[in-house]
Amino acid sequence: MLSMRTVVVTAAVAVAFSAGWLARASAQQKAPAPLITYFSHEKVDASFAQALASTGSRDLFARKDRQGRTWTIHSNSRGKADEGTLHSHEDWTGVVVIMNGAATFITPGAASTARGAGETSEGGQLIGAGESHRVSKGDVVIIPPGAPHMYRNIEEPFRYLVVQTP
Repeated sequence: MLSMRTVVVTAAVAVAFSAGWLARASAQQKAPAPLITYFSHEKVDASFAQALASTGSRDLFARKDRQGRTWTIHSNSRGKADEGTLHSHEDWTGVVVIMNGAATFITPGAASTARGAGETSEGGQLIGAGESHRVSKGDVVIIPPGAPHMYRNIEEPFRYLVVQTP
């Protein structure tokens, strides 16, 4: 037969385990869901208006990820004065979503040997150095760090969002 001491210790362990499990389950149920950020089209339009009135770019949203890297969304408004301005992003990838207008997106330099390399596994079209493509509302361009690019033949208002990712 079991000794009284074994029964008491077993019961105490069972109670402690149950209490820990119940506390953990309760804490998980009370944890708030992550907040989702929404911008109405009026707020996005206002951000584009501010971008146009200032330097051509305006942060719409920014946050740090768990590694401390910053993710931002810029609203950009470019006009004829911005045509042919070559630039690149050294430390981040830009996901460009064309919201309005159109332009010729140019990657200057000697034509790439990978020219016409086709599609990515996701169905996107690869663009190499020395190529140009017409971009317009609804198009998305993913620009890796260090890839020089520019816009020409801008049809105003040419507005786009850039999601800046580490």
